[in-house]
Amino acid sequence: MKINNIVIWLSLLILPLALVAAGAGVFWQGEGEPRPFTVLRGETVLVHGRGLYRYDGLSSAAQEMAQDVVTLVLGLPLLVAGLVLNRKGSLRGQLLLTGGLAYFLYTYAAMSFLTAFNPLFLVYVALFSLSLFGLILMLSSLEPTQIVRHLSSHFPRRAIAIFFLIVAAFLTLAWFGLAVPPMFSGATPAGLESATTMVIQALDLGVIVPTSLITAFLLWKKRPWGYTLSVVVLVKLLTMGAALIAMIIGQVLAGVEVDPVVSTIFTLICLTGMGLSVMTLRNIQDQVMVA
Repeated sequence: MKINNIVIWLSLLILPLALVAAGAGVFWQGEGEPRPFTVLRGETVLVHGRGLYRYDGLSSAAQEMAQDVVTLVLGLPLLVAGLVLNRKGSLRGQLLLTGGLAYFLYTYAAMSFLTAFNPLFLVYVALFSLSLFGLILMLSSLEPTQIVRHLSSHFPRRAIAIFFLIVAAFLTLAWFGLAVPPMFSGATPAGLESATTMVIQALDLGVIVPTSLITAFLLWKKRPWGYTLSVVVLVKLLTMGAALIAMIIGQVLAGVEVDPVVSTIFTLICLTGMGLSVMTLRNIQDQVMVA
């Protein structure tokens, strides 16, 4: 079976599972109120107390539900569009599909490791696994030199490289600022709630920051893989950026206190990334221009 066909089947499995997972997060609310809970480190936090995320902290539940909304409204349609266009042999569709799989990988890796155990745990793990192997196969099938030939002369190479450097620097400073002081003081890191460790920070520092730095370096050097990775990561940011903004709004609506400075910077970075994503997609030509 060809790699493309395997990815199509993996994606077709992702669609209904993600629809169930995200739909349950949005529509399974039930009755109950936030209630205090004493966590492992002795602090008392509020857990959501109702619905699918009743055992998650109030802030975590607000973010998870916001992400579910974005998955339903943007993530799933993006994956469907990528599947349809890819099936027609469109390079833009191939890159949309790859970026879409990257979004589902990050989303359900985080939910598999961070979300309090609930009836959909195995669904999260299945989505994590399907998107992981789908992304690996899609990346292995990409042809960077061909992708470069399909980019217009207006592709904002320097702007994208600088953007990825800013993303790497901001995430490093923000998450080091949360993680380093408690390592020496013994205090509980801010925002940890009922979790026992910093899962999102581990994913960002271990995956997103290195990917951003490598992409920026390769793109600055005009290497084909630099262009290819930048397009894929920007497509992922199109959905992830919307999700992060929705998470901030969700926390505010839930009455969770957020850092206005960090939230503003996150929002500006996300909006910039989403703008660059749209600009990048518009600069992909499905047929090589002949001079």
